Amino acid sequence: MKILVAIDSIKNYENSIEIGNIFKEELGSNADIIPFLDGGEGTVEAMQAFLNGDYHYVNVHNPKNDVITARYVMRENYAVMEMAQSSGLRLLYKEELDVMNSSSLGFGEMLVDGLNAGAKSFYIGIGDTATNDLGMGMLYSLGARFFDDEGNELNPIAKNMVNVETIDISNMDHRIFDADITIATSTDMTLFGENSFLESRVYRKGASIEDIAFLYKGSKNFKEKIEQTLGINPLDLPTLGSGGGVAWALYTFFKTKISKSMDVILEKIDFDTMIKNYDFLILGENVDQFDGLSSINVANVAKSYKENLKIIFLEDKDGKKIGQRDKFDFIYEYHISDNFDRDQMKDAIRALAKDLSQNYFSR
Repeated sequence: MKILVAIDSIKNYENSIEIGNIFKEELGSNADIIPFLDGGEGTVEAMQAFLNGDYHYVNVHNPKNDVITARYVMRENYAVMEMAQSSGLRLLYKEELDVMNSSSLGFGEMLVDGLNAGAKSFYIGIGDTATNDLGMGMLYSLGARFFDDEGNELNPIAKNMVNVETIDISNMDHRIFDADITIATSTDMTLFGENSFLESRVYRKGASIEDIAFLYKGSKNFKEKIEQTLGINPLDLPTLGSGGGVAWALYTFFKTKISKSMDVILEKIDFDTMIKNYDFLILGENVDQFDGLSSINVANVAKSYKENLKIIFLEDKDGKKIGQRDKFDFIYEYHISDNFDRDQMKDAIRALAKDLSQNYFSR
């Protein structure tokens, strides 16, 4: 009996490799682990272990314009970043969330630092963010400037999208146009279509009903002005609403490739061949963030290569329930306190792994 462990997160513990190692210790030598990515927090740590790259640290501005330290991973000229490092929801307390005055500026500063470090290729996880500015801040960091109808330069925050009349991209960092960029996301949000980025998720970023109406108007205007500046036709597709619209800006400006969050891992480990050697696959992630779409996608891929593979999903008893439950052979519910510190959380994860081993794999 061979077991493959691919767990993104348990509660608020989001280091895929550490979680996997805990499970491997409890399940024994018949268990192996692979990193799990959902595009959000934990992407950098998982890819660092996978690539054996070096951490790079850079001071950037968070969504409230406070200076923080973010990190990304580089191996040779390949940089792995996650937007959550500069712009994530978890960087702010709930009472600090202010989507109207937020900006993706810090994410752009990360990109510039990567270019300065010699990056030619980027792999970027676009997860849940506290921003909704269609990449206005990111583009500003890269050299774009925005002006109102009187020629006044605008601060690149979400509430100013509605005032954008002209855009100057003449001084944008030319290096970014030559870079090979892939973004990974677990959401299928559009800008204004079905499952718009201005629907339920924006409430989590501190938006009121009035804010959403204003953001809708501002986003429409900003998108139109960008398209006029670039001389392109209107474009809106699933996934382009990810990261508060940053995915759209990356795709529109830099011909970015879009992938599902786990695609790069599955490709690099030759998953189609590898999975045939296993009897069980254990998956788990925070369903509250991306509805468990990464786990569902991996389950679908795994079953397509080995139909009789047994797939277990670890589900937080107190959290949102994963959809498409028929994709899993067994849902293993657990309960862990939200109030545990990091050491207590590790102990609880170990207890969960031991419980799973004793009550499921010892049958």
